[in-house]
Amino acid sequence: MSGPELTRFVIAFLSFLIMLTGLAGTVLPALPGPELMWLGALAYGVFAGFGKWGPWLFALITLLTIASEVVTFALGQAGAARQGASCLSIIVSAALGLVGMFVIPVVGALLGAMLGVFAVEYYRRRDWKEAWRATTGMLWGYGLSLGAQFVIGLAVMFVWGVWVWAG
Repeated sequence: MSGPELTRFVIAFLSFLIMLTGLAGTVLPALPGPELMWLGALAYGVFAGFGKWGPWLFALITLLTIASEVVTFALGQAGAARQGASCLSIIVSAALGLVGMFVIPVVGALLGAMLGVFAVEYYRRRDWKEAWRATTGMLWGYGLSLGAQFVIGLAVMFVWGVWVWAG
């Protein structure tokens, strides 16, 4: 390999490692997932060059990343709603999940969302079993969202691989 080819290979390899870490982050809450994969793709484009297909494929990666975040939120809330959670508990869950993300970095979003559903449903129904049922529905939805994020993460890596291969 000559100088430019070696440089491009090293950039692709480092970007791949970033993306692999992001893929692990789709199922491990301690790691950022889709966002890290997106940054790996961006780094590849910035340092190796976007080329002819790069802008289009990077746009597709961006859309997949946004879809991954939407799916994560939507499935968690849909699981809660399926188990009888009210619209108010879903809104409070989202708000406390957002607060929790900053208060307890690794698991705060999940704990805040759980607390939001449970607290509102308990206040509304005065039955802790029903409140817990709505909370576990949210957890099931969240679990499904991890699987969906992982599959979308694989799609991101595939699109990025096409981009690297196309040069």
